[in-house]
Amino acid sequence: MFQNLFFKKKQKAVFVVLTILIISMIFISLFSDDKKKNLEESTSKTFTQTVLIEKINLIPYKQKVILRGFTNASRTVILKAQVEGKISVINYKKGLKVKAGDRIVLIDPEDKIAKSKEMEALLDQRKKEYEVAEKLFKNGFRSEVKLSEARTNFEKALALFEKSQVALNNTKVIIPFDSFLEESYVELGDYLKKGDQIVKIVDLDPIYLEVTATENEMKDLHIGKTGDTLLGNGIDIKGRINFISSTANEVTRNFNIQIEIPNPRKTILSGISGEVIFYLNPVDAFLIPSSVITLNKSGDLGIKIIENKVVKFKKIQILSDTGEGYWVKNFTSAKKIDLITRGQEYVIDGELVNIEYLN
Repeated sequence: MFQNLFFKKKQKAVFVVLTILIISMIFISLFSDDKKKNLEESTSKTFTQTVLIEKINLIPYKQKVILRGFTNASRTVILKAQVEGKISVINYKKGLKVKAGDRIVLIDPEDKIAKSKEMEALLDQRKKEYEVAEKLFKNGFRSEVKLSEARTNFEKALALFEKSQVALNNTKVIIPFDSFLEESYVELGDYLKKGDQIVKIVDLDPIYLEVTATENEMKDLHIGKTGDTLLGNGIDIKGRINFISSTANEVTRNFNIQIEIPNPRKTILSGISGEVIFYLNPVDAFLIPSSVITLNKSGDLGIKIIENKVVKFKKIQILSDTGEGYWVKNFTSAKKIDLITRGQEYVIDGELVNIEYLN
C-alpha cells in the first residue's frame, strides 16, 4: 500500500513537470515570434531612410550680366601754343566749365600784327604787278614767261599773307568744345614757345564707363546693346555699348568694353566707380536653397531629387547666386521636381526611401 501511494505521487510530479515544460515552450515560441517581428520592423526602419522633400516649380529666370569699372572722360585734350610770344591775357579759372569758342588766353600779338600788315602790303604790290603783266601779255608786249613769273610772285605773296593771318589768329587760344578745364600750365607773363602746353580740358558729355568682360560674358554682348548703369555717386541711368576690344588682355584674358552714358549737366565726373547690368533673354530655371547642393563620387556638383520614391542625383548648372539660393538651369522635361531638402546626406543615388512633404 505504501508502494502504491509513492507511485501515485511520482506520477503526479511527472505530470506537473511536463505541464510546466509545455507551458514554457509555448511562451518561448510566442516570445520568439514577437522578437522576430520586432527585429524585422527594426531592420525595416534601419535600412529605409525617410527624407523631407519640397516641390520646386520651373519658372522663367531673367538672365543678366553685371560688369564693373570706372568712368572716364570721352575726350581729353591738351591745348598747346601755336606761336611764340608772351601771355598778355588769361581769361579762365582752373576747375570751371568752359564753352566752345571761349577765348581763354591771348598771346601778345604786336609783332604778329606788324608782320600781317607787311605781308598785306607785299600782296597788294604783287597783285598789281601781276595785273599789269597780264594786260601787257594780252596786248603782245610781255612774254608768257614774264606773265608766269608775275603770277608766281603773286601766289607766294598770297601764301605769306595767309600764313601771317594764321599766326595772328593763333595768338588767341580758343576752346574747341564744351568741356571742363582740368589743369593749367601757364601764368600771366609767361613766354611761350611753339608747342608749349597751356591747359588740359576734358569732355564729360558723353562720359564713358570702362569695364571688362570674360569670354563667357562676351557672347551675349554687342555694340549698341543698352544696360542699366549704377554709379558710385548714386546716379542710375541708361548706357549703351559703343566699343568692344577685338583682343583680350594678355594677363587677365578679359575684353575691354566702353559704355557711353549721356551727361549733359556734367554731373558725372571722371573716375567714379560704377556697374552696368545687361538683361538677357529669360530661360527656364529652378530656384533652390544653397544648402541642398552636394557632390557625387565623381566630384560633379548637383542636387538629389525623388522620382517614384527613388533617389536621383542630378548634375546642375548654376546661373546665378541670389545670396539666399541658386538659380539652376532646367535639367529635366518636367515642370516641377521633388527636391530633397533634408536627409540628402544620408541617401545615395538609386536608393528607395520614405518621403515626407514640406508643408
